[in-house]
Amino acid sequence: MRVTKDLVNEKLKSVTGPDGTGNIVDLGLVSDAVIKDDRVYFSITVPIDRAGDLEPLRKAAEDAVKGIPGVASVTAVLTAEAAPGSASNGNGAPPASPRMAAQPSGVVGLGAMPGLPGVKHIIAVASGKGGVGKSTTAVNIALGLQAIGLKVGMFDADIYGPSQPRLLGLSGQQPNATEDQQKLIPLEAYGLKVMSMGFLIDEDMPIVWRGPMVVQALQQMLFDVAWNIDGDLDALVIDMPPGTGDVQLTMAQQVPMTGAVIVSTPQDLALIDARKGLNMFRKVDVPVLGLIENMSYFIAPDTGKRYDIFGHGGAQKEAEKLGLAFLGGVPLQMDIRALSDEGRPITVTSPDSKEAEIYRDIAEKVWSEVQGTRGVEVPVMKVSNDRDSLRIAFKDGYTYDLPAEYLRVLSPSAEVQGHSAEQRVTVPGKRNVKIRELKPVGKYAAKITFDDGHDTGLYTWSYLMDLGKEKDQRWQGYLEELAAKGLNRG
Repeated sequence: MRVTKDLVNEKLKSVTGPDGTGNIVDLGLVSDAVIKDDRVYFSITVPIDRAGDLEPLRKAAEDAVKGIPGVASVTAVLTAEAAPGSASNGNGAPPASPRMAAQPSGVVGLGAMPGLPGVKHIIAVASGKGGVGKSTTAVNIALGLQAIGLKVGMFDADIYGPSQPRLLGLSGQQPNATEDQQKLIPLEAYGLKVMSMGFLIDEDMPIVWRGPMVVQALQQMLFDVAWNIDGDLDALVIDMPPGTGDVQLTMAQQVPMTGAVIVSTPQDLALIDARKGLNMFRKVDVPVLGLIENMSYFIAPDTGKRYDIFGHGGAQKEAEKLGLAFLGGVPLQMDIRALSDEGRPITVTSPDSKEAEIYRDIAEKVWSEVQGTRGVEVPVMKVSNDRDSLRIAFKDGYTYDLPAEYLRVLSPSAEVQGHSAEQRVTVPGKRNVKIRELKPVGKYAAKITFDDGHDTGLYTWSYLMDLGKEKDQRWQGYLEELAAKGLNRG
């Protein structure tokens, strides 16, 4: 049986209205349902002062639609409109939204600012206006964070124009649910855990939803994903919708963000909008980690001549003026655009390119700012006299001695770890490897250069601590990998 909107509405007529009279369809409380294959999504408009008490109504609506043959899953969210005269709380912010439907235990809405289970840091990538390359920048920052050894996810919050499925080569794919059907399993691309509304609707289907429903849907998607299905994420990058409207402001209020990155282009008009984005995050006490200048300049491929098409240095000057970190300038470059369109981000497709290096450098600066917001202290590190081990002492009293061979074969670099478990490289023949150089990188990591020339892994403090705590298990796993592949330590 084909699932249609008429079938959905007919089933929903069995659900009594909030006052115990009529049904939610005839009362005009149900939004236009979105149907994607065997999945159904809709919202129910309820009085704002009763939203927290109407969870049974939402659940009854979901259960009713689940009874339609051919329906595999149903997502209903409660949305509410403020009463006349209550559109603002007096400081320009919208009123607190009702409690999100189907939230995990202990998770509440605005005011409580819960953490996101399985995610250590949430980094928003935002822009004051569209068309500045925010989504492309966001995905390459996420991949850059991964390249320095972090476990990273990507959440596409641009619900009206979700682009991450295309940018990551995941168009047309759909997430599965966990065994208990309580959460969605994020899709994976290049080692990133990814979730987007673009996975749940057709690419050319418009989202004709009001702001309150959009916020509720985004929040529910965010919390109803098993981000830590393969272990906790160090960082979740959120590709925010462009602009500074109610959706963006409410998202900033309701999601426990570590900080935000603002993307702009050099011209004055874009910088004015970037300033609005900065002020929005400051209004809701979200730290702004820095400003990125996209389309910063153009290098002619035939002559090598530089052209400042949109102006020069505008974002850097604006960052200095506003007291922000300038995270870097990304050139207007054909490969960035072409590879993005193909779902093959330049950071992983051409890792040795100048542009990939720029994105990785930006990611390192972003992570340094993240760590700075948390007051992380640099541990004490000392290389042994014979250069074959590293002693690292953390401020909490933990001290670990890590052999050079162990550090080398478990390097967090993409060269070793790949971008998925299948791509991970088992490195043989490093029994006698030495540490040639040790250099701290910002407040978050160390760069280790080995005497075999390997120097592409950035060892974050959290990764070094994990290597210390799990030394026995990880070393045994490495030895088993060697044996299984017929390799040896050399």
